[in-house]
Amino acid sequence: MRLIVGLVLLALGIFGIVLGLLLPTYAYPQFAKVPLNQESESTSKGDMTVLYPGLVAKGGGPESVRTDVPVTATRRVQGNPEAPEAKPDGNVMVWDVGLVVEDPEGTVVSASLDHLCLDRTTNMAVQPCSGEGIEDDERDNKIDAKDSVTHQGLSYKFPFGTEKKDYDYFDNSVKKPFQMRYEATETIEGVETYKFVQTIPLTKLAVPDAQLPGKVVRQLDVPAVTVSRYYENTRTVWVEPYSGIIVKGQEEQKQTLRARDGRELLTAFGGTITFTDETIKNNAKDASDARSQLRLVRVVGPIVLVSLGIVLTIVGLALLLLGGGGAAPEGQPAVYQHERQPV
Repeated sequence: MRLIVGLVLLALGIFGIVLGLLLPTYAYPQFAKVPLNQESESTSKGDMTVLYPGLVAKGGGPESVRTDVPVTATRRVQGNPEAPEAKPDGNVMVWDVGLVVEDPEGTVVSASLDHLCLDRTTNMAVQPCSGEGIEDDERDNKIDAKDSVTHQGLSYKFPFGTEKKDYDYFDNSVKKPFQMRYEATETIEGVETYKFVQTIPLTKLAVPDAQLPGKVVRQLDVPAVTVSRYYENTRTVWVEPYSGIIVKGQEEQKQTLRARDGRELLTAFGGTITFTDETIKNNAKDASDARSQLRLVRVVGPIVLVSLGIVLTIVGLALLLLGGGGAAPEGQPAVYQHERQPV
């Protein structure tokens, strides 16, 4: 009986050790993938300075620029599992991301549409990607050849297993990546996050120069002024490291119209905009759930299984070694040898 128990425990121990080793090496990579049909929505709010082109077109002057406008930015991510790059057993996902910024009256301040391919584990941009591009003209609602953009670096999310290091993160306004610097570890809504900060210096955007009535910039003696659009931003994100989910995001953004000599004439869009409390709470819950599942597969499960497997293996071996002698087969009397005594 002892031999049978020992063999069973030894088998269970070996099985536990093997399964514990397979969880992080085989099962975890299958868990650490974004689904092809990913859907998510985030909302940000902030009081911003806004230039209203509609007021300019109606002959408005400096009053075409309003300050402390409470704007709402809604971003929707929609995975496209039907795209040619999105294969069920592959590592590439295709996202369509829409962003709309509105004021309290429902006036669209800006809108954009982004189509890109990403690695399902690292969230790094992947090429080739058919139809890749960014449409940032709110009067248009489709991406065509003129909107072609080659994404680089991360977009919208960080990798599974985010590390305390710097990452390249794509900026949709300048249309190139800038470094995201790791700064600190902070707790948001009970979730441990890594804080990253990206600083985008003053940059002239690749959009055509425009004609602006002189009175809009308080130059009453000038009928029209040629202006270029410039952009600068400090983007801060708080990332749950196991899942790579951005729990909280904030931008201190400023877009200015400048004369040909670089002089700032007015702010077209500027201020600080941050995820709403509801978005932060929802993201924190999603990140916490994902963290628990990923830690179970990558850390907790392997430790428990390997530890238990080692114990069972040791006990099983001990029973086998200790049960190897001294006991007679069941149903057979033991035979004892007596030494002959001297007479």
